[in-house]
Amino acid sequence: MRNFLMVFDQIMSLTAGGPASATTSISMLIYQKGLNGNQFGYQSANSVIYFIIIVIISVLQLKVLNKREVQL
Repeated sequence: MRNFLMVFDQIMSLTAGGPASATTSISMLIYQKGLNGNQFGYQSANSVIYFIIIVIISVLQLKVLNKREVQL
């Protein structure tokens, strides 16, 4: 579930977010706006929030999978 949030290298190497931003992910947006758009502080805050969201999803996913493993 969290893998779709962490896609960066495939998009960067294949399409670089194009055509017309059709394949732009959240991490790609943070990278582009932070380095090319001169929004360093704003994108740093976005990346911290993005990290917290991924950690929450990961913890929830681990709890669900551990419950299933115990039941088996």
